[in-house]
Amino acid sequence: MAKKREPIRVEAYVKVNGEDVNVDTLSPEQKRKLATWIKLTVCNELYRGRAVFTAKEAEV
Repeated sequence: MAKKREPIRVEAYVKVNGEDVNVDTLSPEQKRKLATWIKLTVCNELYRGRAVFTAKEAEV
């Protein structure tokens, strides 16, 4: 018989004005900026030395 296990609970935090803030409590605008930053960081690391990615708007 399989053991019942507690589900794994994951929370993400980011620094906002030097303070840790739960990602779930960010405003939609802040979530969009965070998503843009993550995508740019991943793309720039994957294609380092071959391409440079930037946001269309200078928001990051």
